[in-house]
Amino acid sequence: MDNIIILYNQNKKQEQILHNSNRIDKNLQFKITTKEHRSINFLDLTIHRKENNMDISIYRKATNTDTTIHYLTNHPFEQKIAAFRYYTNRMITLPISQVSRNMEWATIITMAKNNGFPENIIRNLRTKLALKKQKQKPTTKEPNQKWVPFTYFGPAIRRITNLFKGSNIKIAFRTTNTIHKQLSKEPYNIQNPSGIYKLKCNTCNKIYVGQSGRAIDIRYKEHIRYVRTNNPQSAYATYILQNRHEYGLSNNTLQLLKACTKGMRMNCWEAMYIQKFHQKGILITEQQLYELNPLYDCIRELGLLPRNQPTVSGITAQDTH
Repeated sequence: MDNIIILYNQNKKQEQILHNSNRIDKNLQFKITTKEHRSINFLDLTIHRKENNMDISIYRKATNTDTTIHYLTNHPFEQKIAAFRYYTNRMITLPISQVSRNMEWATIITMAKNNGFPENIIRNLRTKLALKKQKQKPTTKEPNQKWVPFTYFGPAIRRITNLFKGSNIKIAFRTTNTIHKQLSKEPYNIQNPSGIYKLKCNTCNKIYVGQSGRAIDIRYKEHIRYVRTNNPQSAYATYILQNRHEYGLSNNTLQLLKACTKGMRMNCWEAMYIQKFHQKGILITEQQLYELNPLYDCIRELGLLPRNQPTVSGITAQDTH
């Protein structure tokens, strides 16, 4: 239950109204706040009572800190400007007096400067919102419109999302540097991680790419068991058995490509590495692709693939984040 504003006849007493309200449900207890100097605060507004009408202005609590996402943080611009878009749009659309509007605009400019925003960005935003209000027309939802989330790592990601301009796909950004993610990191076994890995054929040096939600060393042992028992259970075992090639020990056969946990993200990383080695012509026959995904090529060109890192317990790690 949030705030409730009540307009009542002066013949009724405030105490009686409060008493009747608190009898509605024993779990609901109301407190009354009356007007002072013919004004009362309700949600984000201050309502002023005049002789023949009412006037409103924008209200902020005394505990308000005016803190928003800082302009220099690594967040999508849409998220950084969202607070000021809301404040400015509220100032433009509410039927407040010109004096109140000027005071609110001064507050918005001060808030923007305190959070590192250039003043011209906020002024341009006000101009755009004012023009939009003048030209406002009833909006109709585009048919078959679909929203797709992208993880925002930096401005370079827009080279990928810009490919969807003019389509019925709308882009929504999500970030990884949130307080929750910083405080609740999953335990990570650096000695024997899960993730995307590759196995090498010691005879022809062809590559097999796989994924494992368990320690990749356990998955490696399963592949070798399939080979030794003549069981074509995996593509790697099938390739070794059919071509009568040799496999090796984990320290010269198994390599970690990307450490990650089981889920949709792991599936995407695996598909991207399969395409990478397919284009290099070193992927085993059993994993050959017939259709390439252009998005993975863009990611490689942007340099977003993990870089090589030191070997960890006999497993060459390319990314352990």
